[in-house]
Amino acid sequence: MTTARHSNDGVNWNVELPDRSYERFGGSRPKAIVHVLDPEGEEQWAVPTSVGNSMSLLCKDCGGRSDSRAELAYEVKRASLTAGKTRIESLLNRRDYSTKELLDKLKDDGFSSAVSAQLVGEAVASNLVNDARFAEVYARSKCYAGWGRLRIERELSRKGINARELPGWPESYFEDEDEKARAFELASRRRLTGKNDFQKIVRYLCGKGYPMNISMDVAKQILKET
Repeated sequence: MTTARHSNDGVNWNVELPDRSYERFGGSRPKAIVHVLDPEGEEQWAVPTSVGNSMSLLCKDCGGRSDSRAELAYEVKRASLTAGKTRIESLLNRRDYSTKELLDKLKDDGFSSAVSAQLVGEAVASNLVNDARFAEVYARSKCYAGWGRLRIERELSRKGINARELPGWPESYFEDEDEKARAFELASRRRLTGKNDFQKIVRYLCGKGYPMNISMDVAKQILKET
């Protein structure tokens, strides 16, 4: 990567792409850097790698020169909107996402808050993203998988959704007796050791999102029938 050279007219800039050998261990994705130099000084703009690739091609075409920072910023935003739209389409082809999940994904990639909000807003407007639809499918699938009400509410909250705003939640998803029956079925699969079994069953069911009263009732029932 060569350093942007100062010019009295316009803006000189170039792009530094991240090392491809970089491995991500739980942190944010590596970013490309747009180096900008004009009479106002030098700046570094961090952008998603996909945007950096597009800007790198543009840099070769224009020789790394723009008439102004505003013009360069426009090109970066245009490349960001194109790359961000492709990213959203790729994500939604794999599974459904909540609004918050998509915003978090774009932020992690390095897209600006403004670009992320615009793209996700467009996805919501076109019904590609629908929090109500996502929440209902997610909640019913987790009910079927044996999750308790509290865990479903907790996980939906992490995805930016209040489960209590779901129509019919929780009554139409499961009745108290059904929830207790599911808890009993789950806990019955666990092997008892004869040591602290009551506490272990209660802790296991609470971890699955079942209320304390149901967890304790089920633990008593299992130990009584053993």
